[in-house]
Amino acid sequence: MNDQINRRAFLTRSALAAAAFSVTQKNLFAAPAIHAAENLKTVAELDPAEVRRFTGLLRGRALMPDDQGYEAACRLWTGRMPKRPGLVVRCADVEDIATTVKFARDRQLLLAVRGGGHTRNATCDGGILVNLSGMRAIDVDPKKRTVRAQAGSTVGAVDETTAAHKLATVLGECPSVGISGLTLGGGLGRLMGQHGSLCDNLLSARVVTADGSVLRASSEENRELFWAVRGGGGNFGIASEFEFRLHPAGRVLSGMLRYRISDAKEVLRFLRGFMETAPDELDALVEIGSRILQYAPDAQSPIVVINVCCGGDLGKAEKTLRPLRTFLRPTSDTIRPMPYLEAQGLGDVSTLIRHLSPGFSGYGQSGFLAQFDDEAIDRIIAHCERPPSEAWSFALDHYMHGAVLRPSENNLAFSLRRRGYSYRSSAFEPGETQAEAPTAWVRSLNGALAPLSGGRMYMNYLTDQGEAGVRAAFGANYDRLSELKKKFDPINLFRLNPNIAPAG
Repeated sequence: MNDQINRRAFLTRSALAAAAFSVTQKNLFAAPAIHAAENLKTVAELDPAEVRRFTGLLRGRALMPDDQGYEAACRLWTGRMPKRPGLVVRCADVEDIATTVKFARDRQLLLAVRGGGHTRNATCDGGILVNLSGMRAIDVDPKKRTVRAQAGSTVGAVDETTAAHKLATVLGECPSVGISGLTLGGGLGRLMGQHGSLCDNLLSARVVTADGSVLRASSEENRELFWAVRGGGGNFGIASEFEFRLHPAGRVLSGMLRYRISDAKEVLRFLRGFMETAPDELDALVEIGSRILQYAPDAQSPIVVINVCCGGDLGKAEKTLRPLRTFLRPTSDTIRPMPYLEAQGLGDVSTLIRHLSPGFSGYGQSGFLAQFDDEAIDRIIAHCERPPSEAWSFALDHYMHGAVLRPSENNLAFSLRRRGYSYRSSAFEPGETQAEAPTAWVRSLNGALAPLSGGRMYMNYLTDQGEAGVRAAFGANYDRLSELKKKFDPINLFRLNPNIAPAG
């Protein structure tokens, strides 16, 4: 059943939100120069007999660069293969993960982890790539309203499995994204106003730590680790399985409103006030651009798109959305009642993927807007009025309100508990060389908005902001996370991520 779910065309879609990780042309999070990183070895330097003994212990498949299936196991979600690991381990179970972690640690090998493959950190050169894509079992307990999902599962697969019971957890609108990175980084999505972030709904996780131990982290067991993995990213181990709380998810009011590009300023100003009083059941995002829009992939010239999803009572949802649908006449309005699962699959980034293929070059960054006032809108519009190419976008999404704001910033490692919008910008142009104009435009736009961030950042949207971005993502929790990093991963084995350096 799970194999069938993952083969469905539904899972070929994903959200533009993840594009920023892929369009940059460099390693976004280089390993910190600590713990003798210069002494790291490659698999090619090891005794072949030693490697064979290791692979003989695995239940899953180990792939060397010359083996059939190696390249497929290395490719990211875009189809690109920017690096060549010395060995790929397609893990069959948690024991395979633990065995691989011990082998990499004892031989000072670089270790990368691939779930959905939506970040450039999900690979490495010369080291070991732990590929979790074969671990995708999903089990729903409708009475307890919980779901257990292995770390190779995707958002779309979990959504489709839970929808059969008219239940859902807080997942983003990105069907091909892996649940592992999404969960460990916080997890924003359609239902966060009602039910908090995805990591707020995490009941337990099975985690392989740097010494090869397999630990269950929950509110009853390994509480420090449980606090850290709920928002601390992949810094503390490799999660093999998650247990989430589920919520009723029936029909919602969802769809798109399109406007002329000349209406962009008026749309942003109205949306600002509208979302400030939005009920918890409403989630909305706005895209401006052309050719690579998630919710208007057919747009060949610049437009503005608002995508909404409003749950709860449909009569109340109609009243909630009426001001948005009438403040300005859109060029089209596709909002209608539909199953929640259908609303989750409305996005289509086929045009984006084409621009990520050879023949184009581009750049993308993301950020956070705590201050969304006239000054912010003017800076956004100024850049949208002079786009760098034919394929560009700026999007505001994941407005933080409702239940996701109710926990304190130190309740979990995930500390982004304030009103505001995550945003993302990207642009492409034809050619294989670095896209100078798109890169300059994205950097200029992000530079203009950075002073309005309130010093915060959503960790899963970090691109090339460096250590300052990491500290902005973790806020006041960074020092505590650094102490826990020292406890659970003192050698910084898990470094290919928005990295937290071990204390001291």
